[in-house]
Amino acid sequence: MLEVSPVRAFSDNYLWLIRAPGDRASAVVVDPGEARPVEIALEQKGLQLRAILVTHHHPDHVGGARALADRYSADVFGPAREKLPCEFRPLEGGAVVSLADLGLEFDVMNVPGHTLGHIAYH
Repeated sequence: MLEVSPVRAFSDNYLWLIRAPGDRASAVVVDPGEARPVEIALEQKGLQLRAILVTHHHPDHVGGARALADRYSADVFGPAREKLPCEFRPLEGGAVVSLADLGLEFDVMNVPGHTLGHIAYH
């Protein structure tokens, strides 16, 4: 079972930290709008960030992606139809994000609505 922890960001938002079942010292973060709350959570839990999953381009979901990717050499995955503030692996619905060394695999779904290129991971 996945261990998913909320990380409070801004005054009214949450980011999601997923502890990797295949490497309990590693984690993945979803939609890091701010870097510092993620850094604090990683330090408190003794985790190394290995990947960043982005669902859409809004700043409150990507604002910390570049700093985190640079600091931890984490791979960034995001929607192919949107521009992100850092290099990333573009994804479309039907793709699979396989982080085999972490014991994680996510199917990607196109979920346009909030933004035209919005994607979800399941």
